[in-house]
Amino acid sequence: MVANRRTLTWLSWALVVVVVISAAVTLLLTSGVLLTPFDIPDLVDRLVAIRTDDERAFPFVIIGSLASLGVYLIGAMLGVVLRAWAAPTSTRDVMTLLLGFGGVIGIGAQLMNIGAGDAARPFLCDCGYRAEEMIGLDRALSVAWSVINWMAMGAITLVGVGVALAGRVVEVSRTWRFVSYAIAAGVLVGVAIRVVASLVFIDAFDPFQVSDVIIAVTSGILVPIWAILLARGVSEPVAAAV
Repeated sequence: MVANRRTLTWLSWALVVVVVISAAVTLLLTSGVLLTPFDIPDLVDRLVAIRTDDERAFPFVIIGSLASLGVYLIGAMLGVVLRAWAAPTSTRDVMTLLLGFGGVIGIGAQLMNIGAGDAARPFLCDCGYRAEEMIGLDRALSVAWSVINWMAMGAITLVGVGVALAGRVVEVSRTWRFVSYAIAAGVLVGVAIRVVASLVFIDAFDPFQVSDVIIAVTSGILVPIWAILLARGVSEPVAAAV
C-alpha cells in the first residue's frame, strides 16, 4: 500500500463517513424505535413477535454492519499506512498488529452479524412444529449472538489500544494525541461494561444498551474528529515505511 498524504487523506475522510453511519444505526437500533411494544404471555407467540421485529430491523442491521465493517477495514489499512509517519520502533509494530488483527476480527464479527440477522427472520414450515422451530431458532441465535458479542469486544479492544498507540507514536498534534487517548478510554469503558454484563446478571439497568450507547457516541463523535485532524495535520512522510 502506498503510504503518502493523499492515501492517508482519502482513508481519513472515508473513515468519517462510515463511522458516522455505523454510530447512527447503532443508536437507532439501541433506542428501540424499530421495536413493536407487546406484552405476550405465551413464550412461542412472544418469540414470533421478537423475530418479526428482527425481520423489520434487518435492512438497518445490514447497513450498520457494512458500515462497521468499513470502519474495521479502514482501521486495519491505517495501521499500515501510519507506519510512514512513526519512528521505526517496536511500539509502531504493535500499533500495526493491533489495528490489523482488530480489523480482521471486527470484519468477521460484522459478517457474522449479518448472517445471524438473516437467520433471525421467521420462516416457519407448515409441519405442525411451530413451537419447536421457534425455541430452537431462539437458542441458535443466542449462541450466534454470544459469539458475535465476544468477537466484537475483542476487536474493539484491539483497535482502541491501537488508536492509543497511534496517538503516541504518530506526530500530528497534541489535540490529536489527546483525542486518540479519549477514543481508547471511551471504547474500553464500553467494553468493560459489556464484559461484566456477559458474566454477571445486572437487573438495575440494561448494561448492553449502556455499552452500545457509550461506544456509539465515542466512535460517532470522537473518531470523525480524530480522522479530520489526521487528514489536515500530516504532511508527506519523511521516509517510506518499513
